[in-house]
Amino acid sequence: MSAAQLGWDPAMKIYLPISNAIEPSYKVVNQFEGADGAGRYNIHWIIDVVNKGKVEQYVTVSIISNRRSAEISARSTVVYEVIKYNERKDSKE
Repeated sequence: MSAAQLGWDPAMKIYLPISNAIEPSYKVVNQFEGADGAGRYNIHWIIDVVNKGKVEQYVTVSIISNRRSAEISARSTVVYEVIKYNERKDSKE
């Protein structure tokens, strides 16, 4: 079975700013490297958004709201601040 068939969202990938790599999250489970340190709230995601038939990529900068996101038994919403991937600054600068 493919990763998508197993429940992984192919439109969401992890961006590793230090190594400038983009990987599916199931491949880098213990290698999160946020620009502001390690940890679940410092993960930068690449999100593919289809707009008028064209895929645009956005990278998360920070979490604006993560209310109830740690609860397994209820609905939750995570709100991110994002920028277009091709407009980001190089983290090494």
